[in-house]
Amino acid sequence: MTLKILGIIAFVLAGLSCLGAIVFGSPGNWIILLIAVIIAAVGGFQKISLGVLLLLLGLSLLAELLEFLIGYFGARIKGASRWASLSAIVFSIIGALLMVGLPPVLGPLIGAFLGAFLGAFAVELWTRKKLQDAYQAGLAAMIGRIGAMVSKVAVAVTMVVIVVYYLL
Repeated sequence: MTLKILGIIAFVLAGLSCLGAIVFGSPGNWIILLIAVIIAAVGGFQKISLGVLLLLLGLSLLAELLEFLIGYFGARIKGASRWASLSAIVFSIIGALLMVGLPPVLGPLIGAFLGAFLGAFAVELWTRKKLQDAYQAGLAAMIGRIGAMVSKVAVAVTMVVIVVYYLL
């Protein structure tokens, strides 16, 4: 019984680490799924069945889809072009990577948000030549990036809860 509780605590701590990893742009949902597969295999698929693993796989895929769609349509809602929306996604990743060396959590987080803003802003300013339109597109892209990250973290929390439920 004590070993079981320690295992659950270890999984929850690993899951919390994955939540933090998502903020940095790392594949936290996929790591949660990988840990669940390992736990299932070690336990002979008794507590965590193949069906539960397929559910977790579906949630991981959903998280990726939500991240892309929310990030993409965040800028599109304010009338940004497709190129501006796509550049917001690319610049968000570049911004997070460039800011990794800055203060923990805040560096990559700020880099991702600024990258999304600057990506959409630059493309809209270059193509439309209107500062206000570019600013609106950049702001919407940054808000979309925040929404994308929140959705991905919410899915990860759901995955951790599902695994803990089946381990209990």
